[in-house]
Amino acid sequence: MVNEKLNSENVDFDRAAKSYAEALSSGSQNQDSKKQARDDVKQNSEEFAHNQMRITFIDFSGKVLGDSEADYQAMENHLNRKEVREAIQGETGKDIRFSSTLKLDFLYIAVPVKEISVIVRLSLPLVQIRSIYNIILGYEFLGILAGITLTLIVTIKFSKSITEPVHELIVKSREISSGNYKVRVKVKSQDEIEQLAETFNNMASQLEKTVYDLKDKNLKMDTILNNMTDGIIAVDKNNSVVLVNSVACRLFGIPDANENEIIGKNILEIIRNTHINRMLNETLKGKTVLSDEINVSFSGGRIYRITTVPVQTSLKDSSFLKENPFSDNSFLAFNQGAVISVQDITNIKKLEQIRSEFVSNVTHELKTPLTSIRGFIETLRNGAIKDKEVADKFLEIIDIESERLYALINDILQLSEIESGKNETSTEAVDVAGVIEECAAMLKSEADKKNVSIHINSRGNNLFINASRNRIKQMLINLIDNGIKYNVSGGGILISVYKNAGWLIMKVKDTGIGIPEEHLPRIFERFYRVDKGRSRSMGGTGLGLSIVKHIVNLYNGDIKVQSRPGAGTEFIIRFPAL
Repeated sequence: MVNEKLNSENVDFDRAAKSYAEALSSGSQNQDSKKQARDDVKQNSEEFAHNQMRITFIDFSGKVLGDSEADYQAMENHLNRKEVREAIQGETGKDIRFSSTLKLDFLYIAVPVKEISVIVRLSLPLVQIRSIYNIILGYEFLGILAGITLTLIVTIKFSKSITEPVHELIVKSREISSGNYKVRVKVKSQDEIEQLAETFNNMASQLEKTVYDLKDKNLKMDTILNNMTDGIIAVDKNNSVVLVNSVACRLFGIPDANENEIIGKNILEIIRNTHINRMLNETLKGKTVLSDEINVSFSGGRIYRITTVPVQTSLKDSSFLKENPFSDNSFLAFNQGAVISVQDITNIKKLEQIRSEFVSNVTHELKTPLTSIRGFIETLRNGAIKDKEVADKFLEIIDIESERLYALINDILQLSEIESGKNETSTEAVDVAGVIEECAAMLKSEADKKNVSIHINSRGNNLFINASRNRIKQMLINLIDNGIKYNVSGGGILISVYKNAGWLIMKVKDTGIGIPEEHLPRIFERFYRVDKGRSRSMGGTGLGLSIVKHIVNLYNGDIKVQSRPGAGTEFIIRFPAL
């Protein structure tokens, strides 16, 4: 029955196709007959195609991509098929072959779709179909193929209008994820795709601004941390380092190149100091602020003030961190950690020690003449004033002690003024050779009393420095006066001044008693005396050389001393020359 039905359908299809072909070839003007024939062909063709037609999709290498009836993955390569080879050449491929499986002749038509590199092949059985049927069938197949091809081309072009903007969105998204926040999508389709592109661009703009703000805040924080005078180290609850600045690295001897490498390491690997570690552990456990001073041996015996502070976050910040879906809990761990502040107070401690010693020395130096003065006054009150010879002697001693007390107070005030910078006169171009001659003339009478000669050796012209004339004069008076006091009868003082390699060099050399080598490093300290008894008897305050040192430093100079007992002393001073 199936074969009879098929044969009947083929006869009807053949008859309709033949009628339509004759109508077209005769040029008949009977439009009604043409339409009727065409409808008959269409009706029978559609029904036949519905029941018998097979469609196969093949790429240009012969691989089957899809089939309407069979499992395409199990089908062999079709490159050897005649219609396929013709289609690859850009033609419409045709072939009629006998199917050993179905025991039928089949018509095969293959059309290439170059835009997508796919061949569309149609196959239809040719049971009892006459020649006119084959011709009409071919045209019907061509029409179907043309329709499919046109549909594919339109689909491709339409899909491109959608896929290209989407592809651009994907590409730009990848660029943003890689750190390029300036990319934008350009779409002018006046549809939902354009709206999507605008939304994407707005998102990219907001993201760029957010990232910029974060980078700006991080830069500010890094700048502040690395320009602080104190070292900062932050650790989490597990004692792992989460932040460190360059000052802390320097204080603990960590190379700058390893600054980022210590993040995540245990604090015990960075700071090997039991006292600091104990303070940190107590802070983490008790949530208390601790502060202490420690001597650090690895930094050359310096003194650090260590402060450990627990990290405490506000309730508002804590709730945000808990709700943050992107948090890895590292910051939450940090909020249970602590911050270590490190301050180098070595110089402060030295100044405190110097100040304490200064106060102690000043008190002692002031008490000595005052005690002597009060003692002699009391003696005079008790009757010694009646003895003129004794009274005159006591009054002379009181006068000497008063002068020494005045000199001491004056030196203390001068030293204080130099250190504080108060009452400093403006600098000028000072003729050093002229100042030397002036100071030598002022002290000539004192030198003559000790039978000490003063010689000046000025080499060259324009021996100028930028300084205060009064300060340079004060410096030279102290040096020359020392050369006179600690010289021997018949000795001399040689004052030299010259230029060398951009420096102005001054030398004050005497032929005095000299200074033992072990005392040389300390002679510029306040109230330091090599021979205390002799210094006091000569009217020295112990501040003269300290004043000299401060004046030299005030004008960016340096001073050295060379001396040997019995061979005299030489002071060598350098100032930047004009």
